[in-house]
Amino acid sequence: MHTGGRLFFTSRPAADPGGCTDGRGTVGVAATGEGGTAGTVMYSGARTHLEAGPGGLLAIAPEKSSPTDDPDLGIYRVTDEADGNLLDFLGERRFAEDGTGEGMDFRDADFAADGSVLAVADGTRGTVLLDGRDARFLDNHYAPLPAGVAATAVAFSPDGKWFAQGGAASGDTADLTLAFADPSIERQPLRISFEDEAAGHRVVPRGMEFSGDGEQLFVVTSNEDGSKFWLHTIYTRQALAPSRLVDVTHGPAVAGGPFRVSGRLDLDGLAPTQAPRITVQRLNGLEVSDLPPVPVADDGTFVLEDVLPDRAGNVQYVLGYAGDEVHYLSEYWLVVDTVEAPDPVARTGR
Repeated sequence: MHTGGRLFFTSRPAADPGGCTDGRGTVGVAATGEGGTAGTVMYSGARTHLEAGPGGLLAIAPEKSSPTDDPDLGIYRVTDEADGNLLDFLGERRFAEDGTGEGMDFRDADFAADGSVLAVADGTRGTVLLDGRDARFLDNHYAPLPAGVAATAVAFSPDGKWFAQGGAASGDTADLTLAFADPSIERQPLRISFEDEAAGHRVVPRGMEFSGDGEQLFVVTSNEDGSKFWLHTIYTRQALAPSRLVDVTHGPAVAGGPFRVSGRLDLDGLAPTQAPRITVQRLNGLEVSDLPPVPVADDGTFVLEDVLPDRAGNVQYVLGYAGDEVHYLSEYWLVVDTVEAPDPVARTGR
């Protein structure tokens, strides 16, 4: 796991030549070409997982070793070792703080793009949110996985836009939800169910990762007994609210004359994040012309005014909406057959 310019790793050597795996585990750091030395950072009596975050953040989470175990998750920041310590301790969290109930049943964790939140997939509690600076509990305003679905994976996109939760469900119940990382955007998440012998039945622990640009979510699923695995690519634009160009009509189409097109931009559910405009291309044979963008009124209506080519024939207009942070793009093709202007009537004297 790479963070703060250093590479961290876990190891759990065999305790004896017989190959038993009950030896003490460690968190180590690799050497660097700039003088950073390799060494052991921490010892652990349980299998330990690492999660890197922005700005040198590092979460260290041990697995639950018994039903009564209450593991503590720690959040650290990588330092320049000026004081002799590589990791600066920021905070820790036990999920059964008062000594009652079940401890953390770790499945996965991921930091938000700005490091302010650490999401933890807990096999018992679902998704738990912690403050990325001190590990205190945060209110979770995300729509949870459906009831009865055991959480297995969480992922924030690097661009700060998306948050995904994965789980193990039965039947057609959703195994994955994809939502806006900003919970104040009031839109139901995209829900996907994996229930196919050829596609897997559940998201595996730590089985999700976004592409660097946030446009794709890669998901690993398995069959029920974990003997087969599949890799899926989900395009995050599927979770955007739809947009449509509707009620498109036009006036007379006379070659060389003024031409007027009206229509409406229909946006589902959410207000646009910026003033929408309609892009316009005119296709006249092999000639392609980009026309000035057309503003959209508050009620979604727009009006395009143009002058048609001089020669009668087939003219096409491509109307487009590029989308915004919450709406997907849309396009409309308008095909117009223009006619010649009528000849003026000659006046003759008597």
